[in-house]
Amino acid sequence: MRVLILTSMSAGLASRCLPELCASPQLKVVGVVLAKRATSRPWRRFKKKLKKTVRIGLLGAINGLRLRRWYAAETEPIEIVAARCHAPLFHTQGINCEQTVSVLRSLDAELGLSLGNSYIAERVFSVPRYGMINVHGEILPDYQGALSILWPIYEGRGETGFTIHRIDKQIDTGDILLQRRYPIRFYGSLEATVRQNLAAIRQDVPPAVRYVCEHYAELAERAQKQVGGRSYTTPTFRQFLRMLRNHRNLSRDAHPTPAIH
Repeated sequence: MRVLILTSMSAGLASRCLPELCASPQLKVVGVVLAKRATSRPWRRFKKKLKKTVRIGLLGAINGLRLRRWYAAETEPIEIVAARCHAPLFHTQGINCEQTVSVLRSLDAELGLSLGNSYIAERVFSVPRYGMINVHGEILPDYQGALSILWPIYEGRGETGFTIHRIDKQIDTGDILLQRRYPIRFYGSLEATVRQNLAAIRQDVPPAVRYVCEHYAELAERAQKQVGGRSYTTPTFRQFLRMLRNHRNLSRDAHPTPAIH
């Protein structure tokens, strides 16, 4: 299987998955495409951010910047990893630009992997013969667009996971190829719970991506269509307070205080 990686993050999921893919005798990584995140329409990007700030509130937006740090992970730059793995690296001006389309066509890949991107247009994800797949850091279709772990806690649930799915015209709505579920382990703070669970789950993602690529034909044949689902985004400050409250309750239930006899 000839695969390519499309990413807009120099250090992220692509860096963690690339060595695993290159180690597979059944796969050939024909290229890694690193697309710039900058948009040619900064005014449109500003309007989008402003609209989101209005929706979640100023406190929610400020808190969202703090939450973003909870999801950061130390990873080698893809430039270094690609060189070590002898994988061709290409730079383009944006995810959905004509240059990216041209590079993808030149690679003649059978399957594309979106690892660390925002919205991908159909003219991009349709270039590889079998389209492209994405790794979503939550259970689908329950948590589309979600911040991992936070929204299950908001809903009072003690389970999280990740999903590998096909990319279609919408965000996080494509057919499910593989899904892994994990009980949330609770720690002393909500931040520690997010960080520690993410660190544990991230170790399982690269082998899962490799497995999907190696067995894509059979997994695609029995792929599960998503029905329903709900899209989540950065929480309002009020929603965040509920997350804190639910975290305390769920943590207490998971670690009850021993009875004194």
